Amino acid sequence: MSNESKPAYITLLLAMLHAAAGLSILVISSWFIAISAIAPVGFNYVIPAVVIRGLALLRIASGYASMWVGHKDLLARIATVRMDVFSQLQNCQLEDKASSTEALAQHTEVLASKWIAWVSPLSSVLFIFTVMCIAALWTNLPGAVYLVALYSAWIILLTFQWLSALATARENTYATKEFRRASSHFLAASPIWHLNRKKAAEHAPSAMPVWRQQLNQKKKTLHTMWMFQGVAFALALLLMAGLLPFSEIAVFAPIALIVPMVLLAAPDWASASFNAVANAAQHQQSNNALNCLSTSPIQQLAEKPVCTSLQLNHFAAKNRTTVPVTVSLPSTGVVTISGVSGCGKSSLLQAIAGLLPAEGERSVDDHAISEGMVKRWLYVEQDPIILSGSVKMNLDPAGSDIAQDTMCELLEELSLDSILPLTNWVGKSGRQLSGGERKRLALGRAVLANPLVLMVDEPFEGLDIKTQERVCKLLEKEAQSKLVIVASHVLPTSLSIDKHIMLEEASIKSVNQHKRQFA
Repeated sequence: MSNESKPAYITLLLAMLHAAAGLSILVISSWFIAISAIAPVGFNYVIPAVVIRGLALLRIASGYASMWVGHKDLLARIATVRMDVFSQLQNCQLEDKASSTEALAQHTEVLASKWIAWVSPLSSVLFIFTVMCIAALWTNLPGAVYLVALYSAWIILLTFQWLSALATARENTYATKEFRRASSHFLAASPIWHLNRKKAAEHAPSAMPVWRQQLNQKKKTLHTMWMFQGVAFALALLLMAGLLPFSEIAVFAPIALIVPMVLLAAPDWASASFNAVANAAQHQQSNNALNCLSTSPIQQLAEKPVCTSLQLNHFAAKNRTTVPVTVSLPSTGVVTISGVSGCGKSSLLQAIAGLLPAEGERSVDDHAISEGMVKRWLYVEQDPIILSGSVKMNLDPAGSDIAQDTMCELLEELSLDSILPLTNWVGKSGRQLSGGERKRLALGRAVLANPLVLMVDEPFEGLDIKTQERVCKLLEKEAQSKLVIVASHVLPTSLSIDKHIMLEEASIKSVNQHKRQFA
C-alpha cells in the first residue's frame, strides 16, 4: 500500500466502522428492549446500556474521523488529478474551451472525490449487509431468510439503477458540454450584449437540458430507494404476520425482534448505496471525458528573453479579419492595444504568445521566432479559468512552493485581501468570485509564475477607479523588468504607457501622456 493510498483506505475502514456501529446499536437495542420485558429479577441492565452508549460514541467518532481524513485525501487527490490533466495537456491546446472548463473543474472533482462519494458508502453497505446475512444464517436467527430476500432485492435494484444512472450520466455530460460550448460562443459573439439585454436574451443558451438531466438522475435514485423501502416493509409485515413457526418465536422471543427492526430500518442504513451508484456513474463519465479530450499540439519553444526589442512584421493571427501589424516593442515597459470590439485585440495577443497560428513574422532582438508557444511568455485571458479549490491552489497550481507571504502581499496589492486566507475555497464549490476578482486572481497567478513577457487581456473591465489604479501599479511594477502588453478598450489615465497600438486604424503611436507617478 503506497503512502498516497493510505488515507483513502483509512477513510474506507472508518466509514465501515461507522456503518457497523450504527447497525450494531439497532440490533443490540432491539434485543435489549425485548429482553427487558421478560428479564428475571437480578438481570444486569447496566452492561447492555454501557455497550449501547459505547457504540454510539464509536459511531460519532468514526463518522467525524472518516469525513476529516476523507476530505484531506480529497484535497490531495484534486491536486494530483489536476496535475495529471496538466501533464496530458502539456504542449497541447484544447480545441474546445467548454472541454477546458470541464477538465479543470467538474470532472477532476468527480474523479478525486470517488472515495467519499461512492466507494466508501457502497462498500460499507455491502460489507454490513453481507456480514449480517451470513451471521443470521449461521446462528439460525429467526427471520434470517427474510434478510437474504432483502439482500437479493438490493443487489437487483442496484444493478438496474447502475444501468439507468450510467445512461443518464452520459446524457448529463453531453448536455453540460453543449451548454458550455453554446455559452462560450454566445458570449464571444456578443461583445456588447449588455447594451441590448432583451434582444440578447432571445438567443441566449439555456441550461434547462442540464437541469433536466440532473433532476432526472435524482428522481431515478429516489424511485429506486422507494422500491427498496417497499420491499423491506413488505418483508417486515410478512415476518410479523406470523409466517414463522410459533414455537420458534416463543423460544427465541427476545432475539425475534431483531430481524423486523433491521428490515424496518433498512431504508436508513442502506439508502447511502443508491446515492453512491449515481455518483459512480458520473465518475465513469468524467473518466471517459478526460480520456477523450480533443487536443491539438502546440510547438513548445525555448525561453526567449527580450533584451532590446520584440518586432512584429505584418503580423496577425491566421483566419482572422484583422489588419496585420508592423511594430517594434521595447524590452521593458507597458504596451497597450486598443480598438473597437471584435477588431482582434485578443487574437493578436494569443498569436504573439503562440497560442494561435499566425502569419507574418515575430522577432526577438532581430532573430526570427518560428511558430509555437514561447516558454515563459504568459497570456492572461479575458475570461480566466478559476479552479474549484483553495486560493493557494489557484495561485500556485503547479505546486511550486511559492512563499505564502509572497502570495498574501500580492493579493493585497490587487485589492483581493477579502478572499484571504489562502485556505479559503473559491470557484464552483466555494466562494463565488466576481468577474473583476477572477481577472485579478488570474493576473496574480501569472505574476507569481515570473514570466519573461506578460500579456493581459482586458484587465480593467468591471473594476472601479480605485481598483484600476491598484492594477496599474502592479503592471507598472512588472514592466520595470519585463515587457507587459495589455489589450483593453478601457485605458485608465493612471497607467503609464510606453507604446500604444490602435488596431482599428492599423496605426501605432508612441505616447508619453497619461503618466502619473505614485508615491
